[in-house]
Amino acid sequence: MEKNQKTIAQYLISFIRLLYELIRWLIILVALLLIILYICGIRPFIVKSGSMEPTIMTGSICFVNHHAKFSDTKTGDIITFKFGENDMATHRAVAIEPNGIRTKGDANETEDASLVTEAIFVGKTIFHIPKVGYLIMKLRSRNGIIMLIAFMILLVLIGRLLEPQKQEDNEN
Repeated sequence: MEKNQKTIAQYLISFIRLLYELIRWLIILVALLLIILYICGIRPFIVKSGSMEPTIMTGSICFVNHHAKFSDTKTGDIITFKFGENDMATHRAVAIEPNGIRTKGDANETEDASLVTEAIFVGKTIFHIPKVGYLIMKLRSRNGIIMLIAFMILLVLIGRLLEPQKQEDNEN
């Protein structure tokens, strides 16, 4: 066999290396993006109900600017606010009143019963990504955490197995 011809195994190893590098860089880029967003005061929230459909679908992840000023909110803005003990809602501002902001979910027929005041205002939604919230909810479960740990171990092992191969390639 000629020296220039690659075997199927060599192609497979090259493909696995490429896939490994792509996954590794994707993880790094997503982590850097989330760190930058966090530093800028932008926090992710998972949408768990359909009150904002079709604008923001259930299972989306909303990114909310915590630095947004309550006083800068305008009619039509999508805002996030606290309600109850530990719950949050993301609804559209439909009216600005002297005592607060009147909100309504796009899919709801009526406006929310209470006004949003500065005390419960969290921030303004600046963008959302559909369906990613479902993945995050799965990863937060017990099975999801086990799968994530197994994936990370597998990724490290693949990286370690490919390391000697890289050194051999550099020598040739």
